[in-house]
Amino acid sequence: MSGCSNPIEYRTKVITVLPPVGLVTPCYKPKITGTTPAETAAEDVPRLKAALSHCANEVNDFLNWRQAELNKDKK
Repeated sequence: MSGCSNPIEYRTKVITVLPPVGLVTPCYKPKITGTTPAETAAEDVPRLKAALSHCANEVNDFLNWRQAELNKDKK
């Protein structure tokens, strides 16, 4: 039984399957509730800008994570 005297070497490799770049969740879109241009400018535009900024941050976080995972595989 010479096979019992030789240590068996095990290797584990983590394989990360990345989702496609185009797979991101839809952005939240606040409803326009202003009834006058002044209300829309004062209330709706800041909410729309905040929602767009939040959505852009989520997309950037996803893309940065994806790129970091790709870079890990190259090392």
